[in-house]
Amino acid sequence: MRATTALLLLLLTATEATGAAAPPAGELTVALSSFANEVLDPALGGHGVKFYLALMFDYLIGVTPDGRLSPELGIATAWEVSPDHRRWTFTLRRDVHFHNGDPLTSADVRFSILRAIGPRSTTGYAGVLRALLDRIETPAPDRVVIVTREPTLVIPPYLSRALATEGMILPKRYIESVGDDEFARKPIGSGPYRFVEQVTGSHVRLAAVPHHWRIGTPRYQTVTFRVIPEESTRMAMVRRGEVDIADVSRDRVREMEQAGFPVRYRDNDSLLHLWWILPWDRTPVRDRRVREALNLAIDRREIAATIFGGKAEPAAIPFGLTWAFRDVKLTVPDEWRYPFDPARARALLAEAGYRDGFPITIFAYQLPALPEGREMAEALAGYWQKIGVRPTLVPVDYPAFRKQWVDRTAPGAVGYYNLPNRDWIGTYTLLDKFAHTPSRPTDTVADPEIDRMLDAILTTTDRTKINELMRQAFARLRRDHDGIPLVYLHTPYVTSKRISRWDPGSVMLDLNIDGLVAER
Repeated sequence: MRATTALLLLLLTATEATGAAAPPAGELTVALSSFANEVLDPALGGHGVKFYLALMFDYLIGVTPDGRLSPELGIATAWEVSPDHRRWTFTLRRDVHFHNGDPLTSADVRFSILRAIGPRSTTGYAGVLRALLDRIETPAPDRVVIVTREPTLVIPPYLSRALATEGMILPKRYIESVGDDEFARKPIGSGPYRFVEQVTGSHVRLAAVPHHWRIGTPRYQTVTFRVIPEESTRMAMVRRGEVDIADVSRDRVREMEQAGFPVRYRDNDSLLHLWWILPWDRTPVRDRRVREALNLAIDRREIAATIFGGKAEPAAIPFGLTWAFRDVKLTVPDEWRYPFDPARARALLAEAGYRDGFPITIFAYQLPALPEGREMAEALAGYWQKIGVRPTLVPVDYPAFRKQWVDRTAPGAVGYYNLPNRDWIGTYTLLDKFAHTPSRPTDTVADPEIDRMLDAILTTTDRTKINELMRQAFARLRRDHDGIPLVYLHTPYVTSKRISRWDPGSVMLDLNIDGLVAER
């Protein structure tokens, strides 16, 4: 016993003397109502699974917790563009290795980008890269050159952690050796945590690497992300100390705070937005008056105050993300804000030939940071019933809904997403996905004029012109009621009492777990 105690004291003294960080220990557990898609291959994830993937993989371009591009936090330590804005040169970080020991080089970067836009990929924002990329050159192991067909400003942010998964760097040699299917089951990255185990519908477990350039020596040996749809179960686990971070519905925030559990917010985090699955051409929502009526029938202030516990504000513009408004200098006119006017809604339906209403399908599902999703869908159905519309609620999980959306097998049906707030480039990526006809299969608006504006934005390098085009696009989307902007959400997360400090950040679908696991 004395020898053991002496050895422990000796180790502690040595650690203090050298200033070395303690080795990783213990487990951090994150419980979410949904992962959206439970995939391990970044090319198959849509854009909703960054929570655990961001620990497993490094990005070409890193970002700070508030979303600014950073040469300190990505594989690229520097980048520059040619005067014609068509040739982007990236200098890569040296001595980075994948979890199997293979070095990360320019060949891996090239392979990863091409795979992200390849035929197998279902990533959320690859369409723009497919349209832009001419070729990728690898003049040296630490140098990558991306050449575009047209001048553009969007290459670095598109390949950054600020957006989806297109910028994650994957191991070329490993994937070519084991194949795509095996990689999807047993992925290898270069991030501060390596994959250990996945049980679909239950959890994803990761283990720390001994030391990592991005965060130093990880604080926790294991990080586990758990899927727990039932909120009462998540909150009970937080109370028992079995969970360290959990998304919590806004109406239960006060309960958890009164019990002494910290609640942290991502302010103005997302826009809760609904849309109709294309094609519209044979459904009532093809008529602009019907789309306006469905918007006017909703009491957004009541939804914000009740379902979202006052932690939300009414929204006005389809796909209108407020951080982009700041960037493109858009002030939302008062007349763009939808009043609650069921009488006017009924009149518009009658005018459009639907005096007796019509049937409509509403898919109801949960999403990460949106445990109130199904309750919101039920409220929506209630508002529409009052103007004569006959909604049918279809409870489903998100992957099943997304398949019908992508396959267009439920034209005119309603889906929704809590669209993460973002700057003008991030908003452009969103518009490209939802409102750009060539982006099929995930577009939800078919408007040649919107297509023209988005095409022009992509190849414009004059910010004044970009700002004007963005404002025009927002104005047209609002004029034609091309969707149902519901509310802006402030998203709460409750933490265990042992989490004394944590900034969830403001990066899309990313909880800044780096900040919790980083060496201190």
